[in-house]
Amino acid sequence: MCPDRYMTALTDSEEEEASEGQQWDKKQPRDELSVLLEEIDRLHEGTESDKRESLSILLKQRVEFGQDSRFLWRLTRAYCDIHDISSTLEEKKTHAETGKQVGEEAVTLNPLCAESHQWFAIMCGVMTEYDTVQNKIKNGYIFKDHLDKAIELKPQDPLSYYLLGRWCYSVAQLSWIERKAAAALFGEPPSATVEDALKNFLKVEEIRPAYSKFNYVFLAKCYKDLGQINKARTMCEAACLMDTISKEDEEAQKELNSLCYALGV
Repeated sequence: MCPDRYMTALTDSEEEEASEGQQWDKKQPRDELSVLLEEIDRLHEGTESDKRESLSILLKQRVEFGQDSRFLWRLTRAYCDIHDISSTLEEKKTHAETGKQVGEEAVTLNPLCAESHQWFAIMCGVMTEYDTVQNKIKNGYIFKDHLDKAIELKPQDPLSYYLLGRWCYSVAQLSWIERKAAAALFGEPPSATVEDALKNFLKVEEIRPAYSKFNYVFLAKCYKDLGQINKARTMCEAACLMDTISKEDEEAQKELNSLCYALGV
C-alpha cells in the first residue's frame, strides 16, 4: 500500500535542527567521524560517481563506526542512492534489501534519531517495487509508522511531510479490491484522503517554500481531484517556473506536462 516511488524530491535536511536523538552531537568536538560524515554528505549531493564513492567509503568504515546511528542512516541513504542509479533489476533489488536491513539496524540502535526512522521508511517504500502483494501492504504500514515517528522527533523536516503526502495520496487512490485485500491480511485497511495528502504537501510549503517541482505537482493533483481548478492551475504554473535539474525533476516534468494539458495551463 505504498506509491510506486517514494524516492522523488529527496532533498535532505541535515542542516535543519537536529532531532532529539542527535542533540548531543553539537556538543562534541570535530572528531574523525564528524569529518567523515561531512564528506559523505558532500558526496551524496554529487554525481553518480560521487554516490558510488560514498557507499564504498562507508562500507570500508563500517567496522569502526557501525555502532553510531549517524553513520548507519547515511549508509542506508547510500544504498538508496545506489539503488536509484543501478542498471539491472537484480542490482536494484539487492541494494534495496540491504539498505532496508541497515535502516532497521539504525532504528534499533537509536530509536530517537529522526533520520534513521525517515530513511528506514524510505527503504520500505523502495522495497514495494520488488515484494509480493502481502509484503507490499506490510511495508506500507511500516513506512507510515516510521514516518510518523520521524515527524514526531523532527517536526520541521519538509521531506517527511512530502513523503507522508505521497503515502496519503497513494492510499486515497486505492481501489475497493485493494482495500479488501489489506483488510483480509491485516484486519484494517490503510486510511487516508486527498485532503490528508493536501495538508501534508501544504505543510512542506509552509516549512520550505518552493521545496520541489514534485511537491507543486502533487499540490496541483490534490486541488484538481478536489475540484479546485484555479488553485491547481496556480500550482502548475509554480512548478513550471522551477528548473528541471535532477532525474526526479524530469519525472515531475512529465506529470506536469499532462496536468497542464488537462487543466488548460
